[in-house]
Amino acid sequence: MKRKIAGVFVGALLFLPIASAQSYAESLNSTTTTQMISLPKSDGLASPLELQQFAQAIKQLRKVEMETQKKMAEALKEEGLTPPRFQEIGQRQDNPDSPLTADISAKEQQQFDKALAKINQIQQDASPKQNRAVTFQGLTLERFNQIGRAIEQNPTLKRQLRDNL
Repeated sequence: MKRKIAGVFVGALLFLPIASAQSYAESLNSTTTTQMISLPKSDGLASPLELQQFAQAIKQLRKVEMETQKKMAEALKEEGLTPPRFQEIGQRQDNPDSPLTADISAKEQQQFDKALAKINQIQQDASPKQNRAVTFQGLTLERFNQIGRAIEQNPTLKRQLRDNL
């Protein structure tokens, strides 16, 4: 199971855009509003300052994400695996009956295991950086996630976030 999570995560990191940050930025229209916005939290409100803090945290998270992706790609390269092959091996191990074409050699299995260990370490190292990116902006992780969920559901918040990015 651990391999599946890491393999899928690495694949997502290496091949997809930075979902949490870029999807907010790319899918938004631009308009400004300075009113208090209703969010799911105890007092029900988020200030424009919180939206600005959220946007700044997203910018920092992008930097951490890019650094993490680069390190993961380097780890795979050091072990002689391409990202698609790493994913394929991970998928095969999670589902031995998978219709993937090539078998996994003993050498590739060793490369995969070493790369997976490196990637797990890279992920562990990135986690405190991600947390700091949020808390440095004055938000708790819980509040950051609340604001993120609210932004996904509220076009007004999306526009405001776009203005701050």
